[in-house]
Amino acid sequence: MRPISSHIKAISLLGLPIVVGQLGVIVQGMADTIMVGQYGTPELSASALVNNIYNFVIFFLLGISYATTPITGAAFGQGDDESVSRSLKDSLIVNLSFSAILVFLLTVLYFNLDILGQPEKLMPLVRPYYLIIMLSLPFLAGFNALKQFVEAVGETNIPMHVMLVSNAINIALNAILIYGMMGLPEWGLFGAGLATFIARVFLFVTMLVVVFRGKRFKVWTEKLKGENAKGKTDSLTAHRSSLSGSFRMARIGLPIAVQLCLESASFNIAGMFMGWIGDIPLAAHQVICTISTLVFMIQYGIGAAAAIRVSQFRGRGEWTEVRHATYSAWGLSATFSLLMVGGICLFREPITSIFTSDLRVQTLCYSLLPAFVLYQFGDCTQIIFSNSLRALEAVGRMFLYAIIAYLLVSIPMSYLLGIHLGFGAEGVWYGIPFGLTTAGLLFIYEFRRKTKHLT
Repeated sequence: MRPISSHIKAISLLGLPIVVGQLGVIVQGMADTIMVGQYGTPELSASALVNNIYNFVIFFLLGISYATTPITGAAFGQGDDESVSRSLKDSLIVNLSFSAILVFLLTVLYFNLDILGQPEKLMPLVRPYYLIIMLSLPFLAGFNALKQFVEAVGETNIPMHVMLVSNAINIALNAILIYGMMGLPEWGLFGAGLATFIARVFLFVTMLVVVFRGKRFKVWTEKLKGENAKGKTDSLTAHRSSLSGSFRMARIGLPIAVQLCLESASFNIAGMFMGWIGDIPLAAHQVICTISTLVFMIQYGIGAAAAIRVSQFRGRGEWTEVRHATYSAWGLSATFSLLMVGGICLFREPITSIFTSDLRVQTLCYSLLPAFVLYQFGDCTQIIFSNSLRALEAVGRMFLYAIIAYLLVSIPMSYLLGIHLGFGAEGVWYGIPFGLTTAGLLFIYEFRRKTKHLT
């Protein structure tokens, strides 16, 4: 039995690069918003419309890619190189296939954008930006597949470095393509979309080179090519992904994708309720959501690291270590969450002033902080235990639990407290802890149910 301290150390070492990579994504997203906003308000509005559509798509693709971790991690933990190599191919097939389906559906929506009822004057800006982002999705899906594979075998530093370089490329290209520098035309919002497209192509191509040319992954990629470790030709048939392998990955990924989309929807609909109340509550909602992302990324990194450890222990049949790794990650995540939230509350005035100079928005942000603090327990809990359940491939009930937590608890409670009972913006936000805590408790129950008889 490993001491708890060894789990905490291993999870920290695995999780830190994931956190850094995701923080880079946040910085790049903020840079996008700032640069487009400085270019023009119509462009900012058009980008907001398109990004709201694609946020769900990106969450869905991310959920599909999460199926790679338990399959690859378990095979890696068993030392089954052939299954590891098959999981790589299955992951690429499944993720790219889903991206193709989504591109088709988004193309249909493109020809029917008018049904969204958005201002007609924005459509000339929306359409080209919409198309270029849509075309980048297969590259993003391919990168997600490779990223999850590489992390599942313990190499979390590689995706971090690739993502940071991609973010830097995106920001630099934004400046060049939006404003027309270095002799290039001034493309405005389309330039921002083109920068994102190029950055996502870079992500996918770079990870392909790293995985299929890197010595670290040679033992698995050679098997995909039909070669053994000595370089001799082997039967290609033995290494082709079976339909059952792809279906297995899709079966795991779909409930995860739906769960992520429902969680995202609960926050988006809360934002809609805030908009019903007024523009000041909506602005405060945006500020607090942005601040909360910093805490979420810490929790996300620890949860992803826990999933890697749990999948590898599951592959070796070390069920006591599965439980210890999960509870160690929970304690580590809770500790960091408390420290982060304490710092945010202590320095709330300078932090909120970064985002807005409007005293009305700042004051409302302070009023939302108690609800923000309350939901950290539920958010921390649901992130850690949902990741462990994914690592165990125990995703069958996650879809049901997500419906209960977000559709039947979080959204109705936000409406009841904020709109129906008239508690306003604070009421809307006090509904969020109910949903996240419900999700966390249900995921704990499911984890204990799945592991209590395993030794």
